[in-house]
Amino acid sequence: MATFIIAQYCSNCNKYFKPINRDSTNCSICGKKTVFKSVDKYNTVFENDVKSEVVNIAYGENPRYSVSLGVSENQIEEARKLHPQVEWKKFGHSYRPLIKNRAEKHKIMKQANYEEYDPKDFKGRER
Repeated sequence: MATFIIAQYCSNCNKYFKPINRDSTNCSICGKKTVFKSVDKYNTVFENDVKSEVVNIAYGENPRYSVSLGVSENQIEEARKLHPQVEWKKFGHSYRPLIKNRAEKHKIMKQANYEEYDPKDFKGRER
């Protein structure tokens, strides 16, 4: 199984770089415009500094509509005031917020005074 990271690539120099600042899109060697590419972390072509980057998948984009943070039709106006940054979608008689990543999920949960429990606190289904 491959592990992928985001690296800056300069086609002029044919080199990959560890992106230090995502706003800077110029090559540090030749100054030409670079592009961001998803690349295999352990490919031998890359520089050592690119291999050392740690990627936390929890902060990657993972858009989904949350059932647990959803509200009923009669609560949607209050929810929109509480979470003005959230996009809502109607599912049957309820509305669900679009969650883009884990950080956004935590922000919405904090606004609603929810807390995330550790999975170790639950034994699971008893049979």
